[in-house]
Amino acid sequence: MNIGILGGTFNPIHIGHLRAAQEVAEDIGIDKVLFVPSFMPPHKEMEEPVEAGKRLEMVHMAIESNPLFEASSFEVDKMGISYSINTIEFVRKNYKTTPYFILGMDAFNDISTWFEFKRLFSLSHFAVMSRPGSSRLPLSEVLGDLASSFRPGPRGYVNPEGCEIVYVEISNLDISSSIIRKLLKKRRSIKYLVPASVEDYIEKEGLYR
Repeated sequence: MNIGILGGTFNPIHIGHLRAAQEVAEDIGIDKVLFVPSFMPPHKEMEEPVEAGKRLEMVHMAIESNPLFEASSFEVDKMGISYSINTIEFVRKNYKTTPYFILGMDAFNDISTWFEFKRLFSLSHFAVMSRPGSSRLPLSEVLGDLASSFRPGPRGYVNPEGCEIVYVEISNLDISSSIIRKLLKKRRSIKYLVPASVEDYIEKEGLYR
């Protein structure tokens, strides 16, 4: 089984996350996408922080109608700083497969700043999504010396461990969690930006007000 990992704060989860996961899964043949809300992201402070349990609950609501998607509470349950390498190791152990880590081009271009970033590429495939304003850089510029271990493959690059870097063009939906939070602060509607169940939950809980 091909497993995809889509991590993030999901603060809140929105239609852009869902559509991107669907397109990546269909494009490269992923059987299940795990949505993994972070407890505490290592690279940024959360704006308008909402407790992890509520962000996880919104993920459950958003994906419940899609059998391709599954929510994982791993990072929320683990607490502390959410390092991707721990999540990848968890998925490898529990699903007995090398996962596809799904991320945007902007995040991939900065991956050399991630915790134990070189080891990531011996444990996981990477599915890199197009992002407005983010260019595809030469692999040597992104990975430094590590780039020499990759050779061109049918869908991008592959290393001796058989781990791929795959580039995926996805629909350009200019939606972000920060835009949604700003709209809510202004008492504006977020209808059609998030699933209706998530919209109702945000209203009921008074989040981002």
